[in-house]
Amino acid sequence: MLKDDDAKDKLMAEIFKALAHEYRIKMLRIIISSEKPLHIKALAEMLNLNYEVVYKHIKILEKAGIIGIFMVGRSRVPYVKRREELFKLLEDLVNIIKQ
Repeated sequence: MLKDDDAKDKLMAEIFKALAHEYRIKMLRIIISSEKPLHIKALAEMLNLNYEVVYKHIKILEKAGIIGIFMVGRSRVPYVKRREELFKLLEDLVNIIKQ
């Protein structure tokens, strides 16, 4: 049981570390709420940031497994990979805090 908790704690820490920046939270919110896929350039324009800054933050989210990227022509389009797992981890964190 403890090993399972250790693995879950490590995953939780990696995901929360990746989300520990306001730009990444904003990006995730926009990607989740968008009715159509957005390429990184459009995301940068929406956030009034340059492409390189947005791309750097997207790569951090991708490394944590939160975001995936697919190519449309030469455009990179981010999408949420682990929506249900993120929700479950948030529930687990709330339960830890309630104890």
